[in-house]
Amino acid sequence: MWVLLIVAALFVLVIAWFAVNLVTARLAATPSMAIFDIEEATRYVADNLPDQVAAKLSHDDVRLLLRWQLTYLRERGVATFGQVDEVAEWAALAAKPVVADEDELVDELLERARADRFDVEAVDIVCVTDLTADYLAAIGAIGAVVDESALPELGGRTAGELPE
Repeated sequence: MWVLLIVAALFVLVIAWFAVNLVTARLAATPSMAIFDIEEATRYVADNLPDQVAAKLSHDDVRLLLRWQLTYLRERGVATFGQVDEVAEWAALAAKPVVADEDELVDELLERARADRFDVEAVDIVCVTDLTADYLAAIGAIGAVVDESALPELGGRTAGELPE
């Protein structure tokens, strides 16, 4: 009887050890998540804008630019809106670099501003995107810098382009 109990206990311990190691390995391979608080980011960016830009942009204007920037990042697969997001999930699981180009971002925001008849200049947008990058770095949302030599690893795709 004691032998049976010892064998059963060892069996349970081996299964538990295997399960813990399996979950630990899976968590180690999962990228960490950074939570982007739009209100905190708006305060940070608006409070740190140069005086000339701050005179033109209200907190609501900054929040709108941040929302457009998040949309751009989500479309490139480097951000998610918090739900199951197939594009962002594919990018995370592919373990390949996903590039969001700063110049393309500024162009996108300028185009959206023109479409919404929002009077903003390129230099204003650059100030907002630079401060947003500082905020993203502070919350741990920005990964390593990708140099030009890493771009061929994207499988021939251009910056921000994901498979369908």
